[in-house]
Amino acid sequence: MKFSAALLAASASATSADISGQLVAADTHFWTNAASITSNADSVLKSWGGKFDKAMDEAFHMCTKGAFVAVDTIWECGKKVTAATFDKNPSFNLMGRYATSQFNTLDTNADGKLTFNEFKRGFAGFFSTVGSTLVDIYDADGNGRLEGQENHAMHVGLNNIWDEFSSDKNRDLINPILNTWVGSDLDKNVDTLSKAEMTEQAILHSVPYFESA
Repeated sequence: MKFSAALLAASASATSADISGQLVAADTHFWTNAASITSNADSVLKSWGGKFDKAMDEAFHMCTKGAFVAVDTIWECGKKVTAATFDKNPSFNLMGRYATSQFNTLDTNADGKLTFNEFKRGFAGFFSTVGSTLVDIYDADGNGRLEGQENHAMHVGLNNIWDEFSSDKNRDLINPILNTWVGSDLDKNVDTLSKAEMTEQAILHSVPYFESA
């Protein structure tokens, strides 16, 4: 199943108020999920089996050239990511807000900074929360995955949110995401999206930002 960005943009009829409401709903779901998922970050990392080690290394060194990051460092790093994505809504800074709210959980030795290993737990917690949240807000039947019209609604919703809060200058990076195949092959079914699959897509689609920030 494939949707084109042009088709989705043409079919979109949501008002600015509708789109802002969707973003508020997503933000609410995100924070509902964040604490419980982050506390389980070690299990998430174990399930990945090193699959995203390169992406985690790139994300870490996007934020620092040293051996650790502090919460204010991640906040500034998040501002860079927001500028490359939601530049019309610079206060959004989801990455920075996540780090601020979960820092004490991630900072296992309470020294006020995150080593790479601690940062990896944050990476796993953040992207798993993103993936779970995107499924939650579009999972109309509550079965824990997106399929059929739910996939369509997710693509239209993300396209609308992007157009509302991002400038055209960012389209070179976002268009491949909006034109992507729906689904992943974790369950050998490209027509459905589980939370694990949505997490994987969120990571893979974020890699260009790690490289360009």
